[in-house]
Amino acid sequence: MLPENEIRFPGEYSRRITYVVLTILTAAIGVYMMYDILSANGITILEGVILVLFAISFCWISTSFLSAIFGFILLMLRRDPMTLKPIDTIYNDSMPITTRTAIVMPIYNEDTHRVIAGFEATLRSVEQTGEISHFDFFMLSDTTKSDIAQRERDYWQQFTDRIGELSKQTFYRRREKNLHRKVGNIAEFLQRWGKNYEHVLVLDADSVMSGHCIMRMVRTMQANPRSGLIQTVPTPVRQTTFFGRFVQFAAVLYSPMLAAGIAFWQTGAANYWGHNAIIRTKAFIDHCGLPTLEGKAPFGGDILSHDFVEAAMLRRAGWDVFLLAELEGSYEEVPANIIDYATRDRRWVQGNIQHLGLLGAAGL
Repeated sequence: MLPENEIRFPGEYSRRITYVVLTILTAAIGVYMMYDILSANGITILEGVILVLFAISFCWISTSFLSAIFGFILLMLRRDPMTLKPIDTIYNDSMPITTRTAIVMPIYNEDTHRVIAGFEATLRSVEQTGEISHFDFFMLSDTTKSDIAQRERDYWQQFTDRIGELSKQTFYRRREKNLHRKVGNIAEFLQRWGKNYEHVLVLDADSVMSGHCIMRMVRTMQANPRSGLIQTVPTPVRQTTFFGRFVQFAAVLYSPMLAAGIAFWQTGAANYWGHNAIIRTKAFIDHCGLPTLEGKAPFGGDILSHDFVEAAMLRRAGWDVFLLAELEGSYEEVPANIIDYATRDRRWVQGNIQHLGLLGAAGL
């Protein structure tokens, strides 16, 4: 059963109506202007196709444009996007931590040195908060290459030697077969150890999070018993190529505005991006079991963009999903070149295509 105290935000329904109306109006103006250009000498079939594709693309751009505008206003006013309260008043950093949290990092054939370094940086930062007794740390390996697996074991031994007594709170587990990919990796962890923790904080292989950020996430979960998942906005870091630095600069510049605007519209119906997020263990176990889709790729098989679906399943069960747009201390790395970026986007596109088969599911 869900806790009783359901959260309501000021103007929650009217926010979404405003969002839809403004998106339609903005897109309509853009499409009309394009139509005016194309129709100067009559519309050909090709121009009609161009107009349709433009309408779809411009509608998508309009959603981001409006989110950025509203997010910019909220940031300038220093208001929390959901509650609209002054941003300095929404966190209670003195709340005692009374729950246990597992911090897990799933890995798969990664740069072992980088993975261990990021894992240790997060652990050390949590240690500095003085609250590390409430946390355990798990590295969940799905590595299939024997040489990398051996390197993981060697580096892990060196890591545990370095951290001394803290090694009692760190665990390394490797699956021989990476059944169902990352989803299966997390699911296997939850089946074996999930009952020991109220929360699980999921990192990516290239994630780093500050202890201050993690403490605020845990305290927010404690303060909001109906929250099933809290997502942060990871900031790209450690880029050295021109492309990577460009993406990193762009994200630092406009991600805060976009995220604040998105949180303003979504309130308690936000999304999950698969990492740098904390989940309520029991809610996730009870409601987020994923099916294997029938048929062949790109429509069938394991669900690639599983995080979107898991957020929807939590919402269907009545749990809130929050995006804490203003929370600092969440970091990730991004593809360093356009080829790797396109490869990642292709995987995401396939995941989005699979979502079409889930639209008819009850409650989604």
